[in-house]
Amino acid sequence: MPSFCCVPNCNQKGYTSLSGEKVSFFNFPKAPLLRKQWIHAIRRDEGKGFVITERTKVCSLHFKSEDLRKSINGRIYVKEGGIPSKFDWSGPSPKKRKAPTERQPLPAKKKLLTEETVEMFAFEPSTSFEVDTCETQDLERQISEQTKTIGELEEKLKQSESEINNLRRENNEQSEKISELESEINNLRRENTELNEKLTDFERQQKEMSSRLFCVDRFTTDGDISFYTGMSSYATFMAIFEYLNPGDNCENIRPRGSVTDVPEDFYNSDSDDEGNVQAAKKGRRRKLKPQDEFFIVLCRLRRGFSEKHLAHLYGVAQSTVSRVFVPWINYMYLKFGQISIWPSKEIVQATMPADFKEKFPTTRVIIDCTEVRCEMPSSLLLNSELFSSYKNHVTLKGLVGIAPSGAITFISQLYTGSISDREIVVRSGFLSQKFENGDTVMADKGFQIADILPLGVKLNIPPFLGANTQMSAEDVVRTQQIAGLRIHVERAINKIKNFLIWKGEIPLSLFSVVNQMWSVSAFLCNTQDPLISE
Repeated sequence: MPSFCCVPNCNQKGYTSLSGEKVSFFNFPKAPLLRKQWIHAIRRDEGKGFVITERTKVCSLHFKSEDLRKSINGRIYVKEGGIPSKFDWSGPSPKKRKAPTERQPLPAKKKLLTEETVEMFAFEPSTSFEVDTCETQDLERQISEQTKTIGELEEKLKQSESEINNLRRENNEQSEKISELESEINNLRRENTELNEKLTDFERQQKEMSSRLFCVDRFTTDGDISFYTGMSSYATFMAIFEYLNPGDNCENIRPRGSVTDVPEDFYNSDSDDEGNVQAAKKGRRRKLKPQDEFFIVLCRLRRGFSEKHLAHLYGVAQSTVSRVFVPWINYMYLKFGQISIWPSKEIVQATMPADFKEKFPTTRVIIDCTEVRCEMPSSLLLNSELFSSYKNHVTLKGLVGIAPSGAITFISQLYTGSISDREIVVRSGFLSQKFENGDTVMADKGFQIADILPLGVKLNIPPFLGANTQMSAEDVVRTQQIAGLRIHVERAINKIKNFLIWKGEIPLSLFSVVNQMWSVSAFLCNTQDPLISE
């Protein structure tokens, strides 16, 4: 295929020149420096119009003979470092221009005319002076008028600048006012949005209330609240709810489990928040109001309603009730745990009934143990530890202490049913309470704890039957007196068990929160009417 030369003004095509000389074509060298020298030599620049490729060549007509070499087979190559140097523009230099001829002097006639002209102007000095004087006066008058005009224009310019500055100042003031108004408008829009959201929530709640027969807003009378929650009045219910302070959307209570396990109906479907993680952080709006969630927890404790039954009453999933119940129980346990229910000796003496003051005035606390039945585990070891020979069933056992006034002042956690009364007193932390010298602990015969009570604290239990088969009259009277007053602790325990969740068997699924349920139930008994009334 014939090659072409890329050198400007070179029309060589093929391997033979017009003069019959053999022509060769060479590619551009790959060495960067030598390649630049070739490009510079042919006076072309790389760009859009000139791109060097494998087919871009320079013919041998542009190389000197000393820059070329011939191989054995007759092929011609460029010597190392050879650069093209024969171009149209590299021929002999052009001819020099002839020096310009000297100018001839002016003719004598022209010179003479010039002298006459000068003499003519020299003979008329007065006329030229008069003309110049008139023109000078006109120019001065014009300059004066122009100066006056310029002064007037400068004055107008100053006035205009002053007006412009005033307008700019007014414009800045107006801009500031506009910014303030825009800020107020944004605040009003935000408040309007919040009010619309609250109104929407209120309307939604009203709609749900109208369609839901079972909710806290339908049981505001003291009798209904007492029946479903065990609290004495609706005011007490609201007071405890405000103390717990779960938040407007229960954001202070962490949902049970991971946020990805929350059921679909746990949150309101109308919420705009789509991310579960963001929902847990910011408190995605739940389907149930905080008051209703609190009411569900108390209904489950007090009436023993199953989760499925509560789910049907509220129109939600059973898992939703479970996820409401467990976090609320833990939250209530932590909040109530901040309140000290162990009273000082002065308070105990001030609230002590007359029977205690007359018979046992040093009584500080009355204690007793109780058991609740639980579901039988599959583990034989755990089954043997939970089995109670007294109940002939697997049970959980707890210690309860009350003040002489009837208020519950000590609540232990629940232990396995096989534990003894003495061991439960040691483990429960009862001995670490703040006793004072001369205090008396009233208990049943089974509490053989006189040797482990704090120094200066006495144990008051019914007397044992001695070697004789019959008690003395004094022992009988003392036994009757102690039994007549110790029965109040059994009444307090019965108040706890009036939370019907303790009537049946506690399922193993609730063992993780069984201690929290027991403590919360016992604490709520103190919100009811007094056990002992004067």
